[in-house]
Amino acid sequence: MKLIDIKEGKVLGVNFVDLIAIALVLFLAFSFARTVLGEPLSFSGEEVYKAVKTYNKLESKGFLIEVEVQGSAIGDPTGKERKFQGLVIAARGGTLYIKNEYGDEFSVGGSMSYLEDVAAKQIKLKPLYSSSLSFYSNVTRFDSFREFISQLEQLKFNAGASRVMLTGEISISQPEMKYLDVKKSVEDCFFCLNAKAYKIGDDLYMLSLKAVDLGELGKLDLKSGEVVAKNLRIYLGYNGELEAEKVMQAELTSKKLGFLREVGEATYVSIDELL
Repeated sequence: MKLIDIKEGKVLGVNFVDLIAIALVLFLAFSFARTVLGEPLSFSGEEVYKAVKTYNKLESKGFLIEVEVQGSAIGDPTGKERKFQGLVIAARGGTLYIKNEYGDEFSVGGSMSYLEDVAAKQIKLKPLYSSSLSFYSNVTRFDSFREFISQLEQLKFNAGASRVMLTGEISISQPEMKYLDVKKSVEDCFFCLNAKAYKIGDDLYMLSLKAVDLGELGKLDLKSGEVVAKNLRIYLGYNGELEAEKVMQAELTSKKLGFLREVGEATYVSIDELL
């Protein structure tokens, strides 16, 4: 058999027309896999509205998301392209709002933007975990802040989670730390969407938390009296999807430790399912 038979119009015994059809199918399959299945969290600068929509969808389910942006600083006369990184703290319209590891906040728009701080050529969202199991805490009172942290760390370990995120309010009585020190430590957190500290009595502080990593609170190392949680939602974050059996085990563990009232009340979501 000839490698190329011009007279018969064949290559390796395959008709030219059929060969072109096969090549087209393979190309479309490759393109689909690359754009749809390959990197669903990567966007060009022109797709900034899509990036914002995707972020808001994930954030509404309790995911904390870092971002990597390739672009240029608006107003930089050189127009030099470089990398910007940080944690997304908000997104609306065609703008992502980001804070970096130094606490600086800046905005990112599309490739043609001029109102934001950065014009993006490429945007990559990077969730801190791939799936989560969440529920409202059935335990609302703890003897001290240290016990509060310790019990949640035990839950994290026993449930096999990579992270624990908290949203809600906790009041702390008889704190052995000055209010301004607590306020600065809490509000300077990096792995959090929002955290505020308030003094609501002579010996009583309140922390308002939105998607705050347990490790950020652990840094306080605060001695105190009783801690009372209100509307505290716990998110157990996992690196990868969980099979039904693993979800059940995590729920049983959470119930055994008293944090989950009944098995079946928790909500499990994964990024793959959401997208």
